Amino acid sequence: MYGTVTQIQVTPDQLTELIRGAVRQELANYTPPAPEELNLPDLLTRRQAAEKLQVSLTTLHDWAKDTDDRPAVLIPLKINGRVRYRRTDVLAALKESRRFKAAKAE
Repeated sequence: MYGTVTQIQVTPDQLTELIRGAVRQELANYTPPAPEELNLPDLLTRRQAAEKLQVSLTTLHDWAKDTDDRPAVLIPLKINGRVRYRRTDVLAALKESRRFKAAKAE
């Protein structure tokens, strides 16, 4: 079940260098993922916008309305009878929703 275990003695400085070397090697081979906003279409459906913002469709609908507490968070576009949201608006609302949630919790 277990492989062969070999015990070696190293000084703390040697261990530090071994770890640094391993980390440098991993970082040299690392390719960062593409930013999420590049994977989004220019116009998102209601479901896509809700998923990106991690809110329900009801919350997304409520965010389109001005209230006494705040202005509308995200304004939808109506295109040929369909509701769409601009990618830039959704990304801005993503930042805004965090601020709004924090302010509401106070």
